[in-house]
Amino acid sequence: MKLVIVGCGGMGWYQAKKFQALGAQIVGAIDHNEDHLRGFCENFGVEESYKSLDMISRFSAKANALSCCLPDCFHTLCCEAAVRANLAIFCEKPLTSTQEEADFLARLPKSQPFMVNFSKRHTPSLSAAQEVLSRGMLGTLENVTISYLQSWYKSHIWGDPKEVFRWKWRLLPEYNQGGCLSDLGSHLLDLLFLLFGNVHFEKKTLEVTFPALVEYGALLRIGNHIPCTLHCSYQDPSWDDSLQLIIEGSEATLTMNTSLDRKQVVITSKDGTSTKLEGNRPVSTYQKFFDAVKSGDSIPPSFEDGYRVQKLLEEMR
Repeated sequence: MKLVIVGCGGMGWYQAKKFQALGAQIVGAIDHNEDHLRGFCENFGVEESYKSLDMISRFSAKANALSCCLPDCFHTLCCEAAVRANLAIFCEKPLTSTQEEADFLARLPKSQPFMVNFSKRHTPSLSAAQEVLSRGMLGTLENVTISYLQSWYKSHIWGDPKEVFRWKWRLLPEYNQGGCLSDLGSHLLDLLFLLFGNVHFEKKTLEVTFPALVEYGALLRIGNHIPCTLHCSYQDPSWDDSLQLIIEGSEATLTMNTSLDRKQVVITSKDGTSTKLEGNRPVSTYQKFFDAVKSGDSIPPSFEDGYRVQKLLEEMR
């Protein structure tokens, strides 16, 4: 795979390492920040680089894939240019900033794989949860609670967001219209679709908007009747970076917390007996994209997965 990385900040570096480890050749880089661009190219041995998205077309005959590691507001421009250059696309989530932008991308004819990086799909404990559901171990499902909780807005554990742009842009509406919901909540919605299929929005239950949307809560429905509470936060005092899931059934309750255990879920029966089930580590989204580019086949999480999440995000704002 000959790959162009667009956006040479923290996520660009992270993805470059992942793809290089799989055997990809990084043949190009684009970033408006000269320092980011220069440092990235020196570290990864990239010979051709540009500062503008208009230059993506230059790689149509030199690359076969592009990774979009830009803030949300630039996803549509980047992906449109990549589609027109006939490049396979690996786009950071969420797919776009608005439903209108998602509809625009949906209308573009695509001949190459297009994936959206819902990376939480390859959490081992999630595969354990999928197995529990497929085996009907919980009985009739009664209630679901799903959360993605981070602390960096107040704790500055990953740097002061006033100074570190990797976190600052998430608090600026011009870069991230959906705030915490789009950033963290998009992962949660994708997992709900993956686990349960049908998800419907009912109402907001929590919203804090200072200086941007840093916390969000909502009530959804799984299928026609199972209530689901969703919560995401940049300012949770208890967890630095925690994906949590509770599924209550008539026979038992499943609990998952990636800060406590990324490999296992706990199943507690009605009599209080608890057991643990360890999940297999699913194939990463990076490996899936690498394989998709090689085969030319569409592999989930696909454009369609990103589109259905974007549609629900639009309803929830």
